[in-house]
Amino acid sequence: MLKLIQDNFGVYLAAFIMWGFLMSFLYNMVKKSSAPNGDKTVMWISLALFISYMMSDPLLNVALGYDMLDSSFAYVIWALSDLIILLIVWLIARKRNLTQAPAKLYIYTGLIVNSSLFLGIYFDINYVYTGSWWFWDVYSITVNLMDIMMLIALFSNKDFLGLVKLYRKVRGQAETA
Repeated sequence: MLKLIQDNFGVYLAAFIMWGFLMSFLYNMVKKSSAPNGDKTVMWISLALFISYMMSDPLLNVALGYDMLDSSFAYVIWALSDLIILLIVWLIARKRNLTQAPAKLYIYTGLIVNSSLFLGIYFDINYVYTGSWWFWDVYSITVNLMDIMMLIALFSNKDFLGLVKLYRKVRGQAETA
């Protein structure tokens, strides 16, 4: 029974996260329309993430007749999808600095962490599998936290966790006012 709840909760949580990326795109589009000469970077990043998450959504794939969760290869698909979207986000935001679009650092961080975890869980399941262990729990919690972090960043476009501040400190850059 618990396994059934966990499996279904994960699928619906993925749909909720995808819906969140759609809402962040719509929110940023409305925000952009109220300031016509404003920056479109976060809006385009939101759209790119929504499309990426929609294409790899388990519920959508089941509706199309393919249950990607039947195979551990889904983790490779998700990792490659995150790496491709990372490149697309970089192309969209490359001309914006962290002061203009702090959300991009949160998106980079979230996508890199998620793709690393996807590859880690894939290799664990296919080459090291000895049963459930702490890494699976870390994977489950961290992937969802990264998705939520990216959503908050897209809605706020603020340095809400201090990652930009930490990034600048590590790089030895002066803080901007």
